[in-house]
Amino acid sequence: MAPRYIPKLGTAPNVPRDAKETYNTLKRRGVVIIPTDVGYALLTSTQAGIQRIFSAKDRREGYNIGIIGTYKQHREIHVLSEAKFEMTRVLTEDMAMIVGIIAKYDTLNLHPRLATLDPATLAPVTKGDTVSIAVPEGPFLRELGRLCDEDPEGMLTFGTSANLTGQGQRFWIEDIEPRVIDAVDLVVDYGLQKWQAYRRGGINFDAENMKVLRRGAGYEIFRDRMLRWFPYLLKDAGVSIEEGPDFQTSEPGVRAN
Repeated sequence: MAPRYIPKLGTAPNVPRDAKETYNTLKRRGVVIIPTDVGYALLTSTQAGIQRIFSAKDRREGYNIGIIGTYKQHREIHVLSEAKFEMTRVLTEDMAMIVGIIAKYDTLNLHPRLATLDPATLAPVTKGDTVSIAVPEGPFLRELGRLCDEDPEGMLTFGTSANLTGQGQRFWIEDIEPRVIDAVDLVVDYGLQKWQAYRRGGINFDAENMKVLRRGAGYEIFRDRMLRWFPYLLKDAGVSIEEGPDFQTSEPGVRAN
């Protein structure tokens, strides 16, 4: 069966309505394609949905899939110092920047949201004693995250880019491979996505070790904010954040030539 598309062609988005329909589809154990500022993503809340996503992407078993959640979920699930939680709050909440945050979780006393997952679902979501939670920007994902936070069963959503494995981000629905489209129940089409000029996904950041694992979209902005506001955390970890090759910027407070 072909997926449903929202909003209807020629109709403007309605974020509360569209997020609610997406939430309801996920509650029915469905798979959806959703807009994120760093490209369209596949999203589900079940093990069966993860398998559908992996099959659609032609992704082998053993790969991981991250949580697309909220700062609240990150705060509750990850184990970090208060200083680092303040850092991630400023970056994601105050500055509204999507960041994939990797950090440890308590493997002995699982958070209730993780405790509801069966072992087959937990396995691809975690790697050792770490879990990745992307805290997104944008009104749609913020509203969907709010609905998940208020869900009485503590629903988590798991997501990855909406494309065949290794083929890069898709910033228009029209560019997503038919095989991927055919695997979902609902498509949320919000047109061209915000960070399309970068042609890459979001930043992945190991918050425990203060290391950038992927220089994603807006990396030069992320780097400036880290150097400007959190140099003491970088110094404590004994790491530096190198300038990316694509977008050269000056150090904070230093006028560019």
